[in-house]
Amino acid sequence: MRELTLVAAESTATSLVLRSGDEDFFIEVTDDLRAIIDGKSPAPEVQEEPQPEPEPVEDKPVPREIDPRLSAPLKMRPREIQERIRSGATIAQVAAENDVTEARIEPFAHPVLIERARIADMAKRSHPVREDGPAKLTLWEVLATAFAARGNDLTTSTWDAYKDPSGQWVVRVTWQAGHSDNTAEWSYHAHGVSNATAVARNAIAADLTDPDFGQPAIRSISPVHEDPEPELVEETEEELLQHPDSQPQPQKRRRKAVTPHWEDVLLGVRTNTKRPRS
Repeated sequence: MRELTLVAAESTATSLVLRSGDEDFFIEVTDDLRAIIDGKSPAPEVQEEPQPEPEPVEDKPVPREIDPRLSAPLKMRPREIQERIRSGATIAQVAAENDVTEARIEPFAHPVLIERARIADMAKRSHPVREDGPAKLTLWEVLATAFAARGNDLTTSTWDAYKDPSGQWVVRVTWQAGHSDNTAEWSYHAHGVSNATAVARNAIAADLTDPDFGQPAIRSISPVHEDPEPELVEETEEELLQHPDSQPQPQKRRRKAVTPHWEDVLLGVRTNTKRPRS
């Protein structure tokens, strides 16, 4: 490094002369140089670095509490669950008994519910058993007539089936009349090649399938009455005087009243008790 010496005699207010050996160097006197010489160095310009834009704050999902019933172990085996459903229990009832959600029970209950619906539909075509044997009409036909006689509509009823503790299939029909809920039950019996039958299990069922029931649990069908024809022909006094010697006219035989058949009553058919005149 060479040493530079200031030549004051040759320097001016605007130019400084520096000498190193035989070489001279000239430095322009600027405001920055004066400030440096005076000890007042200007503060360097500080360039502000661009601040990064704040990242948008995203709403973080609040962790939801998981229902423990979704993973809780079942208290019943699948077969036991199906037995409960087959005996008439609902999915909600079985789910509550196992402390799980209904979705955990539905896969096991679905095939049994289909079986119950099939038995209920088959029971509609069965024949209700009365004192004189199975009726000719089906259970659906008998109930439709009985409901119509009471001012109800059988199509608004609900049909279901379940197995009682003895293993017997029971068909249950429920409906609402006014503000009251009604339930009728029959035991459903399949007989192979012959027609299936239905035996009443409660008073309402017996009343619906037997219109002559003595003390019905609900309003029974009003019987059909026939006004009897005059049974005797009275002879006037004048006719007796005109034929004093004639033999007394035979009286007409008293005719027994005809009782309409129970199916005629159910179907609303009036039995014709009048005989054609000869």
